[in-house]
Amino acid sequence: MPRLTPSTAQDFALSAVDADFALDPYPDYATLRKHAPLCKQHDGSIVVTRYADVKQALSDPQIFSADKKVDFYPRFGDSPLYEHHTTSVVFNDPPYHTRVRKLLGPFFAARVLREMEASIRAMVDRLLDEAEASGHLDVVHNYANIIPLNLIGDLLGVPHAEREPLKEWATIILGALEPVRTTEQLAAGNHAVDEFKEYLRELIARKKQNPPSAARMDVLWALVQASEGGDGLTEIEILHNSIFMLNAGHDTTGSLIANGVDLLLRNPQKQAQLAADQNLIRPAVEEMLRLESPLQIGNRRTVADTALGEQK
Repeated sequence: MPRLTPSTAQDFALSAVDADFALDPYPDYATLRKHAPLCKQHDGSIVVTRYADVKQALSDPQIFSADKKVDFYPRFGDSPLYEHHTTSVVFNDPPYHTRVRKLLGPFFAARVLREMEASIRAMVDRLLDEAEASGHLDVVHNYANIIPLNLIGDLLGVPHAEREPLKEWATIILGALEPVRTTEQLAAGNHAVDEFKEYLRELIARKKQNPPSAARMDVLWALVQASEGGDGLTEIEILHNSIFMLNAGHDTTGSLIANGVDLLLRNPQKQAQLAADQNLIRPAVEEMLRLESPLQIGNRRTVADTALGEQK
């Protein structure tokens, strides 16, 4: 796919992008922002690239809906993938979105995350010690993906010995959201959803037989208890929001870590600057997110007449 030019920007088709675009989309984003900031697609949707327009679309759920039932049905039909991606919190609007966030919020409070910091440090030290001993480090597979997988595994109360399949399930299920998927890839995604649900049902059954103590409370068990109290989620909602937590947390955080390492390796002066001053870590992470975002696209559906930028 050739790079966009001022004269071809309006013809950009997201459904036709190739691997070269995926590896480096930023020149085309810049061309779109300048010459086709609201780029109409063949299916009637609009690719939006200006900051102010994106912020508007993501900040008003009354006009720009995150609910994906209309968008996902033609792609997935009545399938496990459709059930999953239309039940998880990220693809729903208030009040359901608000209710799920309220249940999950306490587990992501700053105090809780600070308490997990020691175990995260120990895990990072162990992974780096193993890399030093072997003289080799695959940053993606042996470092970036392992950290969030184990962090979310801890939050969900998944035993360490049972975490290996989670990574593959997450990759396959999230892969179904790519703009172009084959029939075989969609079938694999549906199978992964079914396997993941079955595993969580079995894990919940074990937790009911041996409930975690208050000191070792995990998200999955907390959601189960809330549902039994009458103010929580249904079983299907618990299963799919637990799958979403693992999928989203594993994929985006792993990509952030890998992208961050890559940026530092490609900018040795910045790497040395960061190593010399740890106060720069927080702004450095923000800059890594800005430069190489793990998420390159999101979408909303308008549910009322509105204007975005200069376009109705």
